[in-house]
Amino acid sequence: MRLKLKRIKKNRIILSKKNLIEIGSFVGVHGINGEAKLKSFTEVPKNIFSFKEIFLDSFENPIKLTFIRKVKQIFVCKIENVLTRSDAEKLIGLKLFVLRESLPNLTDDEFYHSDLLGFEVHNLNRENFGKVLSLEDFGAGLLAEVKKNKKTFYLPMGKSFLKEIDYEQQRITLDLNIDFIEN
Repeated sequence: MRLKLKRIKKNRIILSKKNLIEIGSFVGVHGINGEAKLKSFTEVPKNIFSFKEIFLDSFENPIKLTFIRKVKQIFVCKIENVLTRSDAEKLIGLKLFVLRESLPNLTDDEFYHSDLLGFEVHNLNRENFGKVLSLEDFGAGLLAEVKKNKKTFYLPMGKSFLKEIDYEQQRITLDLNIDFIEN
């Protein structure tokens, strides 16, 4: 059986970006039996397999993932109805989402990375660093990828730097001197 997913028509909104949270993406294939390589964005990477409903980009039908093995920071998995390598290759680059309501409630000092995209970043003196493009953790702590005047750079978002997240004003306040990016 081939992978059959129904695309969402533009005039028929079933899933919106507001109620979806990105949790991973397909980054490659493994072998000839339809196995795919998956990068997880969840706090505990293997938790990506615990969600009951996972959606792909603009598809409305949830997919079912089965964990096969972990290779470094990537998971090899099987997707229901994906039986061949060529079927799995069609998934490369697709993002995986879950419904926001399927995620645990957050405490006051927690946030979902996707909620901060596009936020302005300022320091305690209200000097502007730019807008958040993404949040990354390369192993030494959380960093915000920020863009200002066509330049992109990373700012530390650890507890000692992060002072406030204002959702209403869509602003992040960091305890950093503006010289951090100007030099």
